[in-house]
Amino acid sequence: MKIDQNQFWKEINEKQLSPENIAADFEHFKSSSINHKIALFNPAVNGVRYLKTVNLLLAENLTDTERNLLRNTNNREVGNPIIIQHEGMSLCLDYLQAAKEVDFISSAFKIDNSTIIEIGAGYGRTCHTLLSNFDVKEYCIVDLPNALQLSRKYLSTVLNAAIFEKISFVGIEDFDPSNVGNYELAINIDSFAEMDKEVVHEYLSFIDTHCVAFYVKNPVGKYFDKSLDGHSQGSEVIELALKQGLLTDIIDIDNQANVEAASLKFLHVYTPGPDWTAKGNAWAPPFSYIWQALFLKAGKG
Repeated sequence: MKIDQNQFWKEINEKQLSPENIAADFEHFKSSSINHKIALFNPAVNGVRYLKTVNLLLAENLTDTERNLLRNTNNREVGNPIIIQHEGMSLCLDYLQAAKEVDFISSAFKIDNSTIIEIGAGYGRTCHTLLSNFDVKEYCIVDLPNALQLSRKYLSTVLNAAIFEKISFVGIEDFDPSNVGNYELAINIDSFAEMDKEVVHEYLSFIDTHCVAFYVKNPVGKYFDKSLDGHSQGSEVIELALKQGLLTDIIDIDNQANVEAASLKFLHVYTPGPDWTAKGNAWAPPFSYIWQALFLKAGKG
């Protein structure tokens, strides 16, 4: 029996696997169109495919507690996220992370009947998850005006009216530590690294004097790897990003040892004051360079 290559593979052999291509690209063929046809999906055009793979891997490793947190958080499909279906649930990367954040917080801090302030809440995924699972007394979101418009609209859509009423929204221009009041738990996720250093220090000073617990999840440093996104936002934006936040050392974010070493500085700079101790800290999946910590003030934990 004679087996002939079909037209599909004939095209591949004549183009991607041509002797000329192999000879020219052999040194780098595993990251070229050659390997993108025979082994590896091209990440440049398969971003959604890889995102769904990350979702699946996180879903497979959810704890029972994290899974229950997600089950209790209704209306997660609002906004048309990129999802997978796993064990009867629609799961996206945002809420997979939120479940892990809330589980980490609740392991060392009693959330029920607490007051919470979140600095930079995005559209409100963590707030949504917390208020859907715990009887929080009061929740304050501090953010930029347009971000507040989005989070207000989103949270009023996904939460019932009684729970939504627990949330207050404060624009950064109206944020004054002297009249905002005291909160038991402060939260910052993925925004301290994008603020001016002086602003971060102001928030940490507020947390030191007005809060008793602090959850932070942010990068351990900066990176300058054009292969990740082609520096698509332009050099000016990149230069600005490299200067923001308290941790500006450029590290190899794909080297676990480097990330863990940088996490020591992360813990140091995000400790709100001398009376605070990190109750727990760990890598925050799935991104290699994101770290998380929960700090408690002496005598309050």
